[in-house]
Amino acid sequence: MEWESRNLRTGTNQTAGPCRRSSLPLFGAAIAIASLLSSTRSLAEALGVDDCVRLALARSPAVHAAGFDIDAAAARVNAARAAYVPRLLAEGEYGHSEGFDEVITNGGSTAALLTLQATLLDGGLRDAQFAAARARLQSAKAIEQQRRADVALAVRSAYFAALAARAETGIHRDNARMLRDYVALLQRQEDLGLAFHTDVLRAQLAVETARSARRASAAQLATARSQLNALSGIEGTAESLIEPQAMPLAAATGAMIDASPVMADAWATVEAARRESDAVRSERRAHMTLTASGGALGVRPAPTFRDHGGGQFLLGFTVPLYDGGGTAARVAAAAAAAKSTEANLEQSRQAITVALARAAAEARRAQGDVAAWQRAIPKAEDNFQLLRARYFGGGNVRLLEVLDALTQYVDARLNVPRALFAYRVAIATREQILGAVPQ
Repeated sequence: MEWESRNLRTGTNQTAGPCRRSSLPLFGAAIAIASLLSSTRSLAEALGVDDCVRLALARSPAVHAAGFDIDAAAARVNAARAAYVPRLLAEGEYGHSEGFDEVITNGGSTAALLTLQATLLDGGLRDAQFAAARARLQSAKAIEQQRRADVALAVRSAYFAALAARAETGIHRDNARMLRDYVALLQRQEDLGLAFHTDVLRAQLAVETARSARRASAAQLATARSQLNALSGIEGTAESLIEPQAMPLAAATGAMIDASPVMADAWATVEAARRESDAVRSERRAHMTLTASGGALGVRPAPTFRDHGGGQFLLGFTVPLYDGGGTAARVAAAAAAAKSTEANLEQSRQAITVALARAAAEARRAQGDVAAWQRAIPKAEDNFQLLRARYFGGGNVRLLEVLDALTQYVDARLNVPRALFAYRVAIATREQILGAVPQ
């Protein structure tokens, strides 16, 4: 599907150049409409939307905080991995006692030992804790990606709002300039007795209305620029913003939904809950540990280090038999928590599917609006030119009808950048849901 692009002529002023026709890909012409006020600028000053997104990501506090969460989760994975490694401990003590029965106190204690501790059997506890830590790491990475997508949406929305406001400001400026020319022409006709003074007053009122609309769009442009500057940390001007490439609407597949950050986080949360449930179940199983020590152990330091060096080991084995139902309760709670995360996973999938459908519907509606208003612009222009010619030619046409036709023409032009803004925001929302961020 291709759309037809027409540069617009308004009265005696031609800001868009000679009228021409060109065939462009979908929305190529619509993008040209939104750049009516773009002035000559160097490439060094040009700031694309992806450039602004990258700058915003580099300085976003939310993204930085999510990155630190990833570091913390990675450290917890390393801690869980370290549980597989035997522990090596150095232990030493010295004590002396007087007046007590040496059968009880031995008169003191001297020890210098090197101890190795190893877990031989833990009922699957370490495996479950390690898997849960890795799942939490994946969840932290998914959350960080979603934070990046959120920042990208905020930047894109501000950027597209600035482009739309810039186009609207140009259209209102053209309208006000043309109306001022009409006022001057009507005043000359009034001096010649060819126009009524009320027509001059009505045209002057239309000029003020157009100026007010231009000020409103300029305020919207300033607001969007302020938001963009705050997010990206730049002080770019409205003229430095460039039109983005065409943003096609593509259907979201099941694989794309599963790969989205929200779903990745939900999957990781489910896996972590399952593994934590396994860790609780390990309390029901037997545990075996080995402790081996070597060094000096005695009462007084001198003979201890001279005569009492040696070694020992301890192999411990425990089997839980009864704890009053505490373990069973903890297992039931962990299993219920895992089921809850599985339900939340399906809820997340439904929410993403609905949000994507809503964004796609909004994009299709805006897409249709752009095409419809582009087709309406030439008709509105022809109607306006015809009524204007009949009015100045002495036909049975009132100035109010001419101004009404002009309003319809201006509204048709304004609705193109507005619909294009709605389309772009819908596409950006879709990318935010799917976690798409420029690299």
